[in-house]
Amino acid sequence: MNRKIIHAADIHLDSPLQKLSQYEGAPAEQIRRASRGAFTNLIDFAIREAVDLVVIAGDLYDGDWPDQNTGLFFVKEATRLIQAGIPLVVIRGNHDAANLITRTLPLPRNPDGSEVMLSEKKVDCRIFESIGVAVHGKSFLNRVEKDNLALQYPPALGGFFNLGLLHTSLGGFEGHDPYAPCTPGELADKHYDYWALGHIHQRGRHEIEGSAPVVYSGNLQGRHVRECGAKGCYLITFDDKGHLDLTFQELDVVRWEKFSIEGVSLTHQDELLDRYQDWIADELAKVDGRLLVTRVEVAGKTSLDTVLRREQSALLDSLRSIAVSHGGGQVWMENLKVRTSQEGERSGLADEDGPMLSLLEVVEALSESGELVDLVEDEVKNLKKKLPHEIFQSSSERSLSDQQLLSELLHSAFAEIKAHMNQAD
Repeated sequence: MNRKIIHAADIHLDSPLQKLSQYEGAPAEQIRRASRGAFTNLIDFAIREAVDLVVIAGDLYDGDWPDQNTGLFFVKEATRLIQAGIPLVVIRGNHDAANLITRTLPLPRNPDGSEVMLSEKKVDCRIFESIGVAVHGKSFLNRVEKDNLALQYPPALGGFFNLGLLHTSLGGFEGHDPYAPCTPGELADKHYDYWALGHIHQRGRHEIEGSAPVVYSGNLQGRHVRECGAKGCYLITFDDKGHLDLTFQELDVVRWEKFSIEGVSLTHQDELLDRYQDWIADELAKVDGRLLVTRVEVAGKTSLDTVLRREQSALLDSLRSIAVSHGGGQVWMENLKVRTSQEGERSGLADEDGPMLSLLEVVEALSESGELVDLVEDEVKNLKKKLPHEIFQSSSERSLSDQQLLSELLHSAFAEIKAHMNQAD
């Protein structure tokens, strides 16, 4: 007999908007409600599929609740699931660690009377004998969990489908803090049938060959432009003979996507508008009625560098107009990023011995220097000492260690200065 389990993670209920309110016309309220809409989709999908169990691998919440409404929403949706006879098992992650959440509400109990939330004091276990499943998991007590929690998990229970629920960075991922580090080999040593992981927002499999699946489901709903593409959960189907099938189910209600184009392919700025319009048509066919939030990025060397920078504000307005007129109310253009440089940066310098050439030589030297990353990180540390802490709370610092990106930004800054100088002339 086939059994079905849903693996979801990183719901981040009521995650705050990240700088969207600064953009006039942004569908802020629609995006603000997106995490709730995606979670409702998850519960609807579970009930429609009549699954046997739902597990959530951490970060159900984005942090301490601003008010009780966040908790009440979860209780309402969890109750719908449990009333349909489907048990739910949740662990806490770094965003909703036990010592971070100060507000509490009584949670519904599973159909068998067991608690929904697993303990942060020890590796907890939920045994569902009617479906032959044992779920092992441990919640985070503190936001920063440096211990290898996987070592605390017990061996597999005989006669059950053993599922490990763990919030972890494994061996490390760029842009993610190294919490509860472990290796796929250490997970394989437990001889479980499936590892349901959370924390990394990009879905993927990471097991060693020949061992049980070690899977990140990714987050349920993209929250910003760095979380592009379809988001949702995995449906695990297995039988008594050990056959296992894994299917991804899209559940997001807002889809973030980037339209990236190399500047060298453009001969006129209007080509950017035409290509964006065509791209929108293609993307709308893929998103199945979702709100599509887009960013346009132009990068690389191009003869249009000066024009793109001088006309950036007008281009942004034109791109947003295209999003409105051709998106049928379903597309919003978040921003335009111009990261181009002039083909032959030394060309067009009015004074070959002047300050612009000196500035270019500094840019080139820094770009080739192995000290660029350290220099930028030091400057940011100094800024943090002088500016209010909240300015840095929602900002990503992933780019600070990216030598290539920092070099591109340096050349882009030079090109912008050059464009303004030419305009002034």
